[in-house]
Amino acid sequence: MASVPETTVARATLVGHLGVAPGEPVTIEAWSPALDWARAFVVEARRLAAEPVLALEDEEGFFRSLARGGPVPTAPAALAGLGGAYVYLGGPEAFPRLFALGPEERALALERHGTAWRAAARASRLRGARLAVAGVTRTAAARFGINLETWRDEVVQASVVPPSRLASHAAFALRRLARARRMTIRHPNGTRLELELRPGRWVEEAGRPVRDLHRADAIWSNLPSGRIVLPVDAGSASGTWEANRPTYDRWGETPVGVGGRFAFKDGVLQEFAFDRGGEAFTALGPRAGRSPGVVGAVSLGLNPRISRAPEVGDLATGRLGLRFSVPRRPGSRASPRPYYVSELQGGEVELDGRLWLSDGRAVRTRGTGG
Repeated sequence: MASVPETTVARATLVGHLGVAPGEPVTIEAWSPALDWARAFVVEARRLAAEPVLALEDEEGFFRSLARGGPVPTAPAALAGLGGAYVYLGGPEAFPRLFALGPEERALALERHGTAWRAAARASRLRGARLAVAGVTRTAAARFGINLETWRDEVVQASVVPPSRLASHAAFALRRLARARRMTIRHPNGTRLELELRPGRWVEEAGRPVRDLHRADAIWSNLPSGRIVLPVDAGSASGTWEANRPTYDRWGETPVGVGGRFAFKDGVLQEFAFDRGGEAFTALGPRAGRSPGVVGAVSLGLNPRISRAPEVGDLATGRLGLRFSVPRRPGSRASPRPYYVSELQGGEVELDGRLWLSDGRAVRTRGTGG
């Protein structure tokens, strides 16, 4: 008998991604609409002879607290102090209710795990996983205009790809990327963009917290996972980029962005336009001719199970993501949205003048290692 999706994801997360050991504490923090997913994690943790703790954020209680003038509820630092493994199934499901909050309060609600929580997590050497499947809700599907079941199935399948497989794909790509300096991206849609990469500064995201950020205090892995992020030298982006995949922003006035076009010279954004839904980008505050270094990185997707899923599209195998950096606002108490991603599927990528990718697939050439 086939496993239900909740069980499949719980097993892959706790065993494959977090490596939970017998007797180890496992904290499952979930919003009330994700309770079925949370139960599956509790059962699986017990099957592994671990010690699960379920922390539930009741969605209705959360909004009632805010309505009565209380502070924005966040995750207790004591949970992070337990150590071991940590699973977060985010919310709320009725996220349009957050629209009534100011930007700062909404950012705190979505960040959820603040400074005290992170300090406790580092001290206890916590390793955590955030599950995107908790955000696959009927409300979000209606807002994006897509089929809920199709979306959920793709995210589930992508979340259970073994980290060893993702790491293998990353290692294959990095044999060439690790030595690269200049990247040129071309596509028949008019994209021709040149970037200077920062050697040795790449980030591999393969579903394992510490490996993902190359730091001893790294905490989170996001599931599904599977990408390489390559930082770009400020002032190096020159040329044009035109997205051929939608950009989804559940918080945007128009939640689906289509046809983003950007022109750069020496790292400065010269102009930009969208066919539809550019509010998520313009809300970040870029101004043509005034934003040096807005391109922070370019990413390469590695996950073979992603195709059309919103919000994780840049994980798809061979898909490129142009990442626009977002500076922290002075005096802000919450972490800002870290970047805006514009996605491109297909085309060609050259590294230091030699063809590397064609239509998302590596071109093997002698002496390059792929």
